[in-house]
Order: sequence, then structure tokens, then C-alpha cells
Amino acid sequence: MKISSKLMLIVMLTVFEISITLLAVVEISKGAKFHQLNSLHFKYIVQYSDVIAEFEASASKDVSALQNVIINMRQQPIECVETVNWLNVFVMKQINTFHAVDICRKDIDDANNILLTLASYEAGEISREILIAQLRQSARVFNQNSALFEKPITDTVAFIMRVAIPFLVAISLFNILFISYMSKNISGSIRNTIRLLKNGKREKSLIDDIDSNVSGELKTLLNVAQERLAHEILVSEINQKLETLVEQRTQSLTRANEELAQFAYRASHDLKSPLTSSKLLTQFIIEDIESGNLKSAANDANKIYGQMEKLEKLVVGILSLTEADVTDEKVESIHLETIIDEIRLRLLEPQSIASGFIRCTTDIKSEFKSEKVRIVQILENLLSNSDKYKDNAKKETPFVNVTLTEVQDSYQLVVEDNGLGIPANRHDEVFHMFKRFHPAISSGSGLGLAIVKKHVSFLKGQIDMKSSALGTVFTITLPKEKFNEEH
Repeated sequence: MKISSKLMLIVMLTVFEISITLLAVVEISKGAKFHQLNSLHFKYIVQYSDVIAEFEASASKDVSALQNVIINMRQQPIECVETVNWLNVFVMKQINTFHAVDICRKDIDDANNILLTLASYEAGEISREILIAQLRQSARVFNQNSALFEKPITDTVAFIMRVAIPFLVAISLFNILFISYMSKNISGSIRNTIRLLKNGKREKSLIDDIDSNVSGELKTLLNVAQERLAHEILVSEINQKLETLVEQRTQSLTRANEELAQFAYRASHDLKSPLTSSKLLTQFIIEDIESGNLKSAANDANKIYGQMEKLEKLVVGILSLTEADVTDEKVESIHLETIIDEIRLRLLEPQSIASGFIRCTTDIKSEFKSEKVRIVQILENLLSNSDKYKDNAKKETPFVNVTLTEVQDSYQLVVEDNGLGIPANRHDEVFHMFKRFHPAISSGSGLGLAIVKKHVSFLKGQIDMKSSALGTVFTITLPKEKFNEEH
């Protein structure tokens, strides 16, 4: 097998590992969505019970409030059924948790049946007493369905976690061992070639040995070198170039696998935390509902919603990080002020907008050309951090200045704020994944600056950071050559 084929095989295995990792992340996040839907379902069941009580206590014949809450309650099982794909069906059938989907379908049927009952009541076909009895019965059924749904979904997510993490670790270890084996194999081919060259044979005999014992790229390289250089130079070049090439490729691929294994571990850990919290809170909700403590149940449901928001931010951050490697947008003219205005409206509260928190200055003679999507994500992440970590304790009004200038053959984009800054002993971690420097103030995904770094690197630029108690300054330098050539 040629060296290029061996290296291509290594790359393919690495791509496979990345794909499996992303699939695991998506499936775990889907489990979180099911928990979120069930929590929302609990909320509407509580609301449904309250509306039944109000209807029973009043003499009104208006059932529109009941119809609305039933329609809202029916939406969660509908989304559950629509979310399940063929892979989920296969896995759930193998581990005997597919009845969770049947529970969702039963919930939909129960909701439709009680809506028909309400229609019969409006048409005068059944009495108010019969209606109230059926409403109470349906509330108990919905509560029971929601409680039954939790265990199979929890079991499914737990199964995915038990299978995915060891599987990813096994793939990572296999790749490392395989790369080491390929490295030795390639190095062996090179050493065999060097041994032939060191035998000191005459030129014709050496060429014959090379023709008989060397193949692929090595043979081609030796033939070309033989035509250009003397015997001693040939040996030196082959030894240096090929060993350097193999060492660089091996180190690069080994480092990539180590980073991928670390990423899979950290991502799985950060995803598991809100899932575990939500599972515990869900149990509390069930206990509170059974004991009639609906206020506590609603409070726990809100906590679950917060955990799901945290999980959603992490998944969105992971997807943005992966998209930073593959997004390929066209180069176009960019109006920085327009982008800043759009980000200002998306990120800031009205009072921050009114105070002029974000200021923008441009001083360029030519058009600013770049990939707009990447520039927007760079600015959005940096400005979002400035907003989250502004220091309201300072006498000076919080601000962030965005400045665009030209420096020789480059654009220079500077984002400067007077916020909390980054601890000096953690400056080396700024662009690492899953790093949070002020967790007590904001629980972000820890991926924002890693995403910024990826985008800047893709644009062949450079980003520098200076931070102190006075604030933080990010300086991004983007070469004009890249954008002018592509445009």
C-alpha cells in the first residue's frame, strides 16, 4: 500500500471518529429534548387541572379555556413522535423502551377524545356532570402517561451514554494504536530504502535494487533524486525529507486524536450534568404532584427549563464550533456599522442601547471585504462577552469600542471594553474549549472564544488579547490578500 493511501486511511478513520462523536452529541441532546417536552407536559397537566377546577366551580358553559390547554398539552407528544427517527426506533426497540413512543401516541389519542367530548357537551349531547367526570378522569390519565413516559426516556438516554462514551474512547484508542502501527510501517519502508542506499553498491546495482525492492511514492522520489543529485546527497535528502514528513503527519494526527478524545469527554461531561439535574428534579415534581404541592412542582419545572436552556446553549456552541471548520461563505463588501446595529438589537437590553454601550468607529480608505458570516460570529461572541461581563461597580459607565482600521496590507479589528477582565493566571486558556472565567456571573458554554479563534484562523488572520482589571482588548488582524484574491 502506498504511503498516501495509508495516510488517507488514517484521515478516513479520524473523520469517522468525528462523525460518530457528533452523532452521539446529537442523540444525547435529543434525549434532553424529550425530558424538556415531558417537563412542559407536566406544566400543562397542572394548568389543565386548575382549569377543570375553575370550570367545575363556575356555572359557565364556556369550554374554550379547556380546549386551549388540551391543545397545548397535546403538542408535546406530537413533537415527541415527530422527533423520533429510524435510528431512535431501532435503538429503543432493542432495549425495550419503544413503548415511550406508544405512550406519546396514546396521549395524542386521549387529547383528541377529550376534545370530542367537549364538542359533544357544546352540542348538548352530554350533561355537565358527565363532562366533569370525564375531565377528571382524563387529567388522571394524562398525569399517568407523563409519569410512565419518564422512565423509558431516562433508560434510553442512559443507554446511549453507556454505549457512546466507551465506544468513542475505544475508537480513539484504536486510532492512536493504528496511527502508531502505520507510522512504524512507513518508517520501516523508509529504513529499508535507506539501508539499500547505504550498502555502497555501484550506481547501476543500486538502481536495480531500488526497482526490485521499493515501490510507490518512495520509488518515484528516489528516481527523481537520482537524476538530480549525487549518491551522498540522495541519501541525505531521502532520510531528512521522508522522516520529517512522517514525523509531522504522525504528530499532527496523534494530536488531533488526543484533542478529539478530550473534546468527547468534556462534551459528554457537560451534557450529562444538566440531564442528571433534570432527572432528579423530575422525580421531585412527580412527588410534589402526588402530594398536591403544585407550587413546588412548578418551581422545579422552571429549574428544569433552566437546565435545558443551559444544555441548549452548550449544543448550539458545539455545533457552531464544528460549523466554523466547514462553513465556506463568499467574500463580499461588509458595512461594519450595519452589522454592529444588528448585533446591538439582538444582544442588548433597551437601557444598554440607550446608554451607547457599543460604540463603532471605522477609518479605512478601501472597502472592507471578508466572509460576512464569520465576521458576524466573531463580533457577536466578543460583544456578547463584553455585555455579560461588564463591571457595573466601576465609576466609569460600561462601554465596548469596536474599531476598524487599515494597517499596511491588513485590516485591524479591535474590540475593547472596560469590563471585569480575565484573570492573569488564565490568559493562556483564553481560546481553549470549555473554559469559563467568571462562572458565578454567567453560565455560558465556554466555547465562544474558541469559535472566534477558529473563524480568525480560517480567515488566515491573527488574534491577540490583553486583559487587566481595567478591561480587555482583542486585536484581530486580517490580511487583505486573501479576500482580494477570492473576490
